[in-house]
Formats: sequence, structure tokens, C-alpha cells
Amino acid sequence: MFLIMDLSLNRKSLSKSIRIIAAVSFITACAYIFLSGREKGKSVVPDYKNRSGTAIIMTGAAARIPQEAALLEELYNRGELDDVVFISGVSSGALNAVMLNGILSGKITWKEYRDILFNLNDSDIFIQSEKKKLPVNTSPERMLFKRIVEDKLGYYTIGDLPYITEISVTDLKALDLKKKVFRLCSRKINEESDTTLSLVDIMMATSAFPLAFPPERIANVKTIPDVEYSDGGLGDDHVPFHALLEFEKFRNQGVEKVYIISRKNDSIPEISEELKSFGIDDKGRFDRIGVSIDNILMKGIIRRLVAFESEAPELVSRSYIFIPGFEERFLLFNFSNLKEQYILTYDWARKNNPVPLNDFLSVYRTRTKKESVK
Repeated sequence: MFLIMDLSLNRKSLSKSIRIIAAVSFITACAYIFLSGREKGKSVVPDYKNRSGTAIIMTGAAARIPQEAALLEELYNRGELDDVVFISGVSSGALNAVMLNGILSGKITWKEYRDILFNLNDSDIFIQSEKKKLPVNTSPERMLFKRIVEDKLGYYTIGDLPYITEISVTDLKALDLKKKVFRLCSRKINEESDTTLSLVDIMMATSAFPLAFPPERIANVKTIPDVEYSDGGLGDDHVPFHALLEFEKFRNQGVEKVYIISRKNDSIPEISEELKSFGIDDKGRFDRIGVSIDNILMKGIIRRLVAFESEAPELVSRSYIFIPGFEERFLLFNFSNLKEQYILTYDWARKNNPVPLNDFLSVYRTRTKKESVK
């Protein structure tokens, strides 16, 4: 009897330890994103004399994907997307990149896209296992992508996308222990791009947030390693601007305007709440510590915007960043409130304009300087 009780206690203790390890690993993954992307010594791209068209760059958004979608719809209604020549997106921003292709080419309307988003919930994205908390089972997400991207839009390969579109994926297990980002494009603008690759496979890979979602393989690869890939928003492509520079070089012509689209940053500590989405209850310990996933990710975004400023100075004055600024907060991995997010963001977007990148970085630097003085 005492042996049975001891085994039971050991199992409970082991289960608790596993959950704590999973929670710490989850936070470490977020910090890994923040600490990534420190490449130096890159040459500055030329200032093209001839410029035309608009480029759209989208960061990852996870369950805040409707925020980016609502910002895009407002820009569309203003006529700002009438001359789109290039789109890049990572993580869930890649879904918005694909859907924007469908909308701009007339295959789907904004209302139809909204209806898709408004009817989604967690079970459409992942299945939670009782025994193994992380990573979750993302087979529902694959079915969702196939239903929308293949069955509705008819995009089977990345080459089927009508607009030149780039989606990044990351190899986290490179032999040199360094992350390797591969920028897969719908046209052959770089060595790694292969227009015959499955678009659904690429979307699954780019949205595989480390530890929370399992890494994914891309079938029939020839131009990149045949390995499992993770979130394309890691490191250097937290803001996926490098592919835009490759696109400009490919066509030997610059773009006239760049819109960088991102989701709202919620700086209040809420890791404990995020972990609950995956069945992990840390009793609020991480929230009491004051760690914020959003703060970590936002610093990663700022880091890459500064890199953009350094590597493509001729584009900075042509670039605008659009991030919603309402008060309401939404978890990164809760897919049950997408309609509310969309409505709030769209209402905010109608009353606000994209901010010139120069002004955005200036405000950030001023705030950082004041905080350092304190």
C-alpha cells in the first residue's frame, strides 16, 4: 500500500516537474527569438533610381492574426494596396500573405476572409493531449490550411501565388548550431526558392512556434536541407525585410513604398495565462516574476527594424509601420476571440494612419533613453 502511494506521489511529482520544464522551455524559446538576429557586416543595398510599386512586410502574430488582417483591409479600402508588387510574411503573418494574394486577385473577398477568421477557435488549430502538453498536435491547422489555401483558393504550390510572395522558415538544428533562415519565394529570386514546393507545407513550417508547435518537414525539397523547419519569424526574419532586398535586386528596381504590418504589443506579464492555453498551470508564478512574452518579441521586432534602417537606408523614408494601439489585451495562443480582435483593430485603423518608420524609431529611442536615465 505504501509502495503504491509512493509511486503515485512520484508520478505526480514527475508530472509537475515535466510541466515546469515545459514552461521554462517555452519562455526560453521566446527569449531565443529576442536574442537572435544579430548579423553584422552586411553590405548596404544600392539606391535604385527607378522605383515603382508597394511592398507589404508582415511579422508573426499567432492568434493576433486578425489584427494584421484588419490593418490590411483598411489599407486596401484606402487604395494603398492598388499597386502591390511584393509581399512577405512569417509565422501566422504568412497566412495573411497568402490570403492577401487571394483578395488582390479576386479569388476571395474581405467578407469571406473575415467569416473564416470569425469562426475559428483553438480546436481548429491544435489538439491538446492529456499526456504530452507540449508540443501540441497541429493536424487541425494543416486541415484548415488545405481547406482554405488548396480547396478554396487553388494554391497548391508556392509558385501558384499570383503576387511575388516570400515566406521564411528556420532550421534550428544546423550542424554549426546557428539558426539558418531560408526565404522561400513564389518566384526564383534567390537560390533557395523552389516554386514547386507545397504551400501548405511551407505555411505549417513557418508557423511552427518552437516547443509550442512541432517542427514540420517540407516535402520534396531540393534547394534546402531535408530537415524539420520551425517558425520563420526567428532571428533575422523577425521582420522579414531581407527578401524585399532580394526582390529589388532580382528585378533591378526599387519599390516606391513599404508597409510593415504587425500586431499589438501587450507588455503586461501574462506567460502564466499563455501556458494555460496548453494545459500548463504554474499558479501564476511566471506572471509574478514579471516576464512578458510580448516585451521579448517586441524587442526582437525593434532590433530588426534597426537592422532594416542600417541595411536599407534608402527605403527608410519610404517605409511606414502599422501597429494597432487599443487598450484591450489578447493572448498570443488563444484563437477563440478573433472576431473581437478584428472589429477592435479595424475601428482603430479607420481613425489612425501608418507611422513613418523614422518617427517610430525616433520615439522608441527617446523612450529607451529616458528609461536608461531612470
